[in-house]
Amino acid sequence: MMTIDERKMMRELKIAQKRVQKVSKAMDGAKSKELLKSNREIGKTYIKAAKSNIKNYHEDTVVKKRGKEYPVVRGQLKASMGSWRPSRKHMGVVTGPRANAPMKRKVRPQADGWFAHMVEERPKAFGPADSETLKKRKRPPQNCGVFKRSMEQSVPKMRQQQLELYRKILKDAAR
Repeated sequence: MMTIDERKMMRELKIAQKRVQKVSKAMDGAKSKELLKSNREIGKTYIKAAKSNIKNYHEDTVVKKRGKEYPVVRGQLKASMGSWRPSRKHMGVVTGPRANAPMKRKVRPQADGWFAHMVEERPKAFGPADSETLKKRKRPPQNCGVFKRSMEQSVPKMRQQQLELYRKILKDAAR
């Protein structure tokens, strides 16, 4: 449930976003670079929260799939966190674990987060985890739901930061 202050902030944020979009269409390349820079700055808030929530696995491991072995080193998920621009047409920035496989990102092998979906949620092909299996494990799944928790922690801070940066850009553009 949103409080009155959050509703007011969201309303202001939507108004500021509309103004920024109108101004960004009329802006030259330098101003659009400022907008992209502010979006990257906002994304860093989530990256910082996610990296602080991710716990490294206790040992290096290997995943075997179709006869091939894929090594996963300690700290690989944390190292894969980053931000990128999915399209040159838009000012949007995507943040999260970077992976070479689906997005063709240029990520070094020790920082490839191709397995992030398996960490966040158990793959549906394996079915739900039974309680007996979880009891037998030496360690509980530490990072299950880590990205969702990180989003819940960082979204209010990111919205506040976005509102401040957009106000600053609008103020500079109005001159």
